[in-house]
Amino acid sequence: MYEVDPEKLGYYEEEGLDVEVVALPGRPAETTGLVVAGQADLTIAQPDAHIYPIAEGNDQGLIWTFTPYQGPVFGIVVDESSEITEASQLENKTVAMTALGPPFESFMNANVIETGGDPSTIDTVAIGSNPAAMEALRSGGIEAIVGNRSEMALASQVTGTQTRLLPLPPEVADGLAAGFIIRKDSDQTEREAIARYIRAVVKSAIFAQENPDKAVQLSWELYPASKPTDKPEEQALEEAKVSLAETVDQYRPSSDGVWGYISEERWQKFLESNGFSDKIPDVTTLYDYSLLDLINSFDEEEVREQARNK
Repeated sequence: MYEVDPEKLGYYEEEGLDVEVVALPGRPAETTGLVVAGQADLTIAQPDAHIYPIAEGNDQGLIWTFTPYQGPVFGIVVDESSEITEASQLENKTVAMTALGPPFESFMNANVIETGGDPSTIDTVAIGSNPAAMEALRSGGIEAIVGNRSEMALASQVTGTQTRLLPLPPEVADGLAAGFIIRKDSDQTEREAIARYIRAVVKSAIFAQENPDKAVQLSWELYPASKPTDKPEEQALEEAKVSLAETVDQYRPSSDGVWGYISEERWQKFLESNGFSDKIPDVTTLYDYSLLDLINSFDEEEVREQARNK
């Protein structure tokens, strides 16, 4: 997945930050565990990773603080020639995902249930590599893949697999996407540093929206191994921009113009659709928006102008 590192744009330096990013792709439980253990300050995770333990009586001492996406970043893809047109038709089929359980399996289940299907009939398999999953899809070994849309878009292009995203039912499309989670006991100094970090990330995403070509080139500079060497640079650039767009185009403020905000009503609907309303009667205990003012204290148009002139 291509994203612009805020360090390349000077945003970390502007915020007075020294950042170490630990990437554990396809292992959401481990990233959350690092925050719980105090080995990381924050993580970005699907709401399942935060809500499921609380609903089961296991409060991990975490709080949701910022949602960069206003729509799901996950999707379900099928082969372009498949007769499957909605998630309910995955009944009695084999579906691959990076890892079993939430958030991938719960995302699939929600799509299947909301379109009138029974997810218990689906055979789910874990395939840790998206390119390997695409090869299995093309060969007929599986009928669908659940995953991060940007990663699947890139894998589709890299493997030459023609795919199609299944439409999201309205209940899922209006659901929650990944957000930043921190420890409840983070002190004020830590919280302010976290806010500055998130602000740098959001500004980087805005930059990438405005100038995707430069965003990919900066990513290649930072991670040289990510630049393909087996194809023309122009082709590699176009493929990378597809993956980039699937991620950064989902970065947008809420309907009232505030970055990171999800309404209490949407939180409540998410709990209801997942059957957690009785287990978590007070939805406001799940999130803390006290950092939003600090995170939002930047000039968006100034960032876009910088991107256009880079």
